Amino acid sequence: MVNGKVVTEPLSLPFSLSFIRGDGLFETILGIDEKIIAWQRHYERLTKSAEKVLITIPAKIDLEVGINQLLTGVVGRSRIRVAVLADGNWLIAIEQLGEGENLPSLIKMSQVINSNAPLSGVKSISYGASMLAVRQAQSRGYTDGVYLNQDGYVVETGSANIVVLKGSEFITPSLESGCLPGITRQILINNFDVSEKLFTWDEMLTCNAIYLCSSIRLLIPVTKVEDKLFEPNQLGEKLIGELNQLIRSKIEL
Repeated sequence: MVNGKVVTEPLSLPFSLSFIRGDGLFETILGIDEKIIAWQRHYERLTKSAEKVLITIPAKIDLEVGINQLLTGVVGRSRIRVAVLADGNWLIAIEQLGEGENLPSLIKMSQVINSNAPLSGVKSISYGASMLAVRQAQSRGYTDGVYLNQDGYVVETGSANIVVLKGSEFITPSLESGCLPGITRQILINNFDVSEKLFTWDEMLTCNAIYLCSSIRLLIPVTKVEDKLFEPNQLGEKLIGELNQLIRSKIEL
């Protein structure tokens, strides 16, 4: 869908400097059958990001109507992508999801994230740094890379927020690290005993288990961080099950 019109032919975008320059925002949202999961939270984050980067976004109802139109008749899990450009163009795409993916393995990125950068915490379509982490990790046989900030604290991976289990405590990097205010991350904080703290790479490696969370994958265990292997953890499996049950029981969280 482009600017509210369903595109049935191969995608053709209006000429857009905003698109070429990566000047815009996006949200990736989980769909279950014809339901939009946590839509209010996603739109609120989109609104806050738009205010931060000084662009105007479509009305919530316009985006919602478009998403619902594309979800009509869909069965199962899907990835909903919403992109809004600074020049006013906007796009929605729906992709049905398969059964799952290989569990992630991580490396440490040599580049750092500036937690005070203008786009810190903004889900911008200028996604080069995030994709660089994935490509560098894959070139070494891993799936994703972990960014640290200028003070040496863990921020996030190229594609997800991080949750660690230290003893019996689940911890995720606080927003002051520069991490994205992830939707699933916030659901975990609000509904389960997950706390926000700063921690270093070395501190992360001493944890009992490490997980990635995102709107599509929800919460999944990390099997390996560089040379260290992580075994399945009973507390983590319990949290994964409870989160999945909560997501399926509610459209809004």
